[in-house]
Amino acid sequence: MRKRITVFLLQIITAVSFLFCLTGCSESSKTEKEIIIKVPHTSTLNCISNEDIKNVRTLLELASKDFMAQYDKDVKIKVIEFDGGAETKAITNSFGKSDAADILYDGFFNMSSFIHTGRVVPIDDVLTPEMQDDISSAYLEQGRFNNKLYMLPYMSSENILIYNREMLEKYGLSEYIEEGEVISNWSIEDWKKILNTLADEFAKEGQGKVPMMMYAKDNQGDTHIMTMLRAFGGDLFDSSNNFDLADNPDVISALRWLQNGVDSGWYLPVPYYKTMSDNSSKFKMDELAFYNFNLGSSTYSRVIEDYNAETNTFTKYGFVNYPGNHCTIFNDGFEIFDNGDSEKIEIAKDFLRYFYETDKWLECSAGGIPVSKKVMEKYKDDILLLEAFSQNSVNSVDYTHNLPNWQGSENSVRSVFYKEIALLMTKDADGNFVVTPEECASNLQEKLNTAISEGRRNSTLHE
Repeated sequence: MRKRITVFLLQIITAVSFLFCLTGCSESSKTEKEIIIKVPHTSTLNCISNEDIKNVRTLLELASKDFMAQYDKDVKIKVIEFDGGAETKAITNSFGKSDAADILYDGFFNMSSFIHTGRVVPIDDVLTPEMQDDISSAYLEQGRFNNKLYMLPYMSSENILIYNREMLEKYGLSEYIEEGEVISNWSIEDWKKILNTLADEFAKEGQGKVPMMMYAKDNQGDTHIMTMLRAFGGDLFDSSNNFDLADNPDVISALRWLQNGVDSGWYLPVPYYKTMSDNSSKFKMDELAFYNFNLGSSTYSRVIEDYNAETNTFTKYGFVNYPGNHCTIFNDGFEIFDNGDSEKIEIAKDFLRYFYETDKWLECSAGGIPVSKKVMEKYKDDILLLEAFSQNSVNSVDYTHNLPNWQGSENSVRSVFYKEIALLMTKDADGNFVVTPEECASNLQEKLNTAISEGRRNSTLHE
């Protein structure tokens, strides 16, 4: 009898345990999916729709919180900042690790190289018909490679130069200043007169001021220098999208012109050892006349304060295209990575679709140049210089051609370019430049095309 009771009790315990597993165990087996969004620390926002949002990290944290609250799956989204310029370490070197990015927000010129790792997922299916109609096709096209959309644009920046107007006025150069929301174009002869006049007057003052930005300590200024290589006309690429520099007289003239600026006093001392940040600091301290500018620039808030809407004038600042009358357009936006979990890919796509379909997040692009037509229309009268930038876009140049190996490896385009420009600016112990413009052009062509060839050879696209 006792044996029967024992067996009966064991059967009950077993049944209860089984039922517990059907309920409790199934609940515990539901694992929370963590989506990691990475964004550069330098991604500031001039967000006019919400003044409390000062950077992309804050924007994505707020959007993520709202997304998780309305989503029907158990999801945690973590936004991680990384140092600007450290994309390789933050993205490529994290593949296969616990902190691998599922979503990246960055500039297309950084993101495009990742397409060729085979990890970036085509996201044409993220676009709803409404999104397709709302995002200007020209911006979408810049996110495509081989007719597939890999990078989804959010906002755009048009790079030009900003100058200290008070410096030009002080030294008799007022004739070059245009009033109002205008981006000027100057000839090379105009540039020579302006830069040489400022350099001579600054030298007399002896206070360490210089006219023009120049830097080659790292790769952060490469696209700006590439733009200035077009100062005498022509393109940097041939019909096969290879660099065409060595036998290009316009490029050699531009290299010679930039190199002569060292002896002419246009730049800070030892410009090959200066960074963009060094030059930015000098501009903010009124010790540099010309520096880079776009609507996402930290200087933009100063420009807004400087503007008198009643008279349509600026007191301190003016705006001009790069020498040669060129500008560059940079798109910022998103791409999604495949980390071996198809469900996480779908969640990432759902997040992007939610983000673009929710007006309060889409409208945070206003302050830069929105890619959304409806945001542009709503805020067009509230964004200072927007009309000037829109009209000036005809002067933009394609500086990357979405080429592989633009960055991310030791021999990438960005890793090679700035080092050769540094040599162009460097003198030996006898005071002679270590390379001629012709030698610099030849070295650049060989090394940059080697980088592109290796990129094409190793390019892998997501299946």
